[in-house]
Amino acid sequence: MPQIIDLSMPIEPHPRDPNFGGVRLTDHESGGDQIWRALFFPRKATLRKRLNGFLRYLRLRKQANRHSFPDGKFLSNEVYTVSVHCGAHFDAPYHFGPTCEGEPARRVHEVPLEWCYGHGVVLDLSHKGPKAAITVEDLQDALARANYELQPKDIVLIRTDSDKLWPHPEYFSAHPGMTLEATRWLVERGIKVIGIDTNGFDLPFMEMVQAYLSTKDSKTLWPTHMYGRVREYFHMERLANLHLLPKSHGFQVACFPVAIRDAGASWVRAVAIV
Repeated sequence: MPQIIDLSMPIEPHPRDPNFGGVRLTDHESGGDQIWRALFFPRKATLRKRLNGFLRYLRLRKQANRHSFPDGKFLSNEVYTVSVHCGAHFDAPYHFGPTCEGEPARRVHEVPLEWCYGHGVVLDLSHKGPKAAITVEDLQDALARANYELQPKDIVLIRTDSDKLWPHPEYFSAHPGMTLEATRWLVERGIKVIGIDTNGFDLPFMEMVQAYLSTKDSKTLWPTHMYGRVREYFHMERLANLHLLPKSHGFQVACFPVAIRDAGASWVRAVAIV
């Protein structure tokens, strides 16, 4: 049997995460009452229908309630309010800009699925310090240590071990980031999907902002994302557990994004199959 390694950061609340809006939980006990109320007077009905339904519910609630179900328990439900960039997620070219290579940028439901399953390569950049820029030379050195030559359509995973910083504030503010040159170097070698175990693909937000304020150079703002307007590629952020991979290559990666029509990104459950 193959070994399955989870490479995904889960969706969960964090006070510093602007991508998490909130959650409304319904447990098994309260769910048994809520389902009857929803059936008798649904929210989207007209006011008259809701009123008639409410009156009918009042007449029948002694018969139709949580105790209608075995052990007085119905089904749980959770309503999350989150951005498509919460937890491990898959960015499509439309997230980077409205066009890519002069054509309308593909959205996440248009990602070629054959690009989301293939040979994985993990490049160990875990020695890079906080807020360090990952360069072309860093990638070349990692490939030399792995004794591997990139092949078109490889799924390249950038290991920084920043996922170990979760849930500390440094997860958002101290991770390394890919440079434009390093991203371009991978894409020019036929790489379509790149993943990283950091909060963002570029340097931390405030590092880019401070660089812009001191130079007024717009090229310091999300340079790898902006490159996605020039050449088509897809990247994943907030991966995890890359340190658990037993070898640098010779395994498969499955990283299919949830098909949300017209969105620029979507949640992904990325796994390695060893």
